[in-house]
Amino acid sequence: MRDVTEQEAQRLISFARDRLGRQEGDGQCWTLVNNGFSALDFHKPSSTYDWGREIEQLHDARPGDVFQFTSFRVDVSVDNPDGGGYDEFAERGTPRHTAILVSIDANGLATFLECNIGGSFSVQQHAFHVRTADWTNDEGRRTRVVTRGSFTVYRPQMAAE
Repeated sequence: MRDVTEQEAQRLISFARDRLGRQEGDGQCWTLVNNGFSALDFHKPSSTYDWGREIEQLHDARPGDVFQFTSFRVDVSVDNPDGGGYDEFAERGTPRHTAILVSIDANGLATFLECNIGGSFSVQQHAFHVRTADWTNDEGRRTRVVTRGSFTVYRPQMAAE
């Protein structure tokens, strides 16, 4: 089986974006991905939370890949030069959560299409960090990100042709 191309992966993103604000199937996180795979003729391995070929390195992840989170939490602390700041956190996967990657930047801030978040079964788009990092921007604002738990990145594959 071959990996989906970047163009084919964009079709999975489009499938999910077309459903933003609406419930897909039973509203479970994996249902969005599973229904997308079925509609696009992507191969669905027999294991429930297996979505294709495992991607070993986060820097190799690309839009349209599927993240499978397990007890994942990210804590972000921002300190401004004026002494102000804030703390925030995000959790995914208690115990598991499935999401479609839309984008990821150099600091590990990833945007996902997902559902079954915060009591809502509607498809939503959210951004949160997926790797531990610490940086200060040109204005002197320091951001510290600490992640716990785990995730696996999968590259979808095409069904047998």
